[in-house]
Amino acid sequence: MIECLLAEDQTLVRLGLKNLLELDGELVVTHCAENGAACIELLAQYQFDVVLLDMRMPEKTGIDVLQAMKKHQNTTPVLIITTFEDCDVLVRAINLGARGYILKNAELECLVEAIKKVHIGQQVLQPTLTQYLLSQNYDKAERLTDKEYEVLKCLSLGFSNKAIAETLNNSEGTIRNHVSQIIAKLNVKDRTQAVIKAINDHLL
Repeated sequence: MIECLLAEDQTLVRLGLKNLLELDGELVVTHCAENGAACIELLAQYQFDVVLLDMRMPEKTGIDVLQAMKKHQNTTPVLIITTFEDCDVLVRAINLGARGYILKNAELECLVEAIKKVHIGQQVLQPTLTQYLLSQNYDKAERLTDKEYEVLKCLSLGFSNKAIAETLNNSEGTIRNHVSQIIAKLNVKDRTQAVIKAINDHLL
């Protein structure tokens, strides 16, 4: 049985998700949190297999929850349940340790599958949202080319070189070269530091 913590501030959505998820014999929502602060408290008191986390909640946001988890070295897998309006924080959330995200209006089967994937350590990144993020018109630093920015956005989503190559229709060798150029131009040691620097410098 996969024991879940559901953090969602809208009562009807919270109760609806709980009831729907428990139709699957392998899932149970053992606790619910109506805001981020309550979620943090529950994480300190109990152990869960998966956290289902809304991003925009009162008192403490989903980002606040992820930051608290990181501070306390809580490695419980987190699946973000989001809307398109939340895309501006997805990159930060993923870099804080979230395993993936799914739309609130997704089919029940897709949500259940996503929870099970996250539970076994896989990453869940919906193609529609990924393409949405890649299409956003972020401010660009002159030192990075348009192609390097596309690669940087993919890096921020946790993509491997192979996944980036497939997404951008390039060879892995080409992507490796782009990653090397990004690391050099941002004056960092690795791809993780490149993403962190890009976020801190508001490049993403």
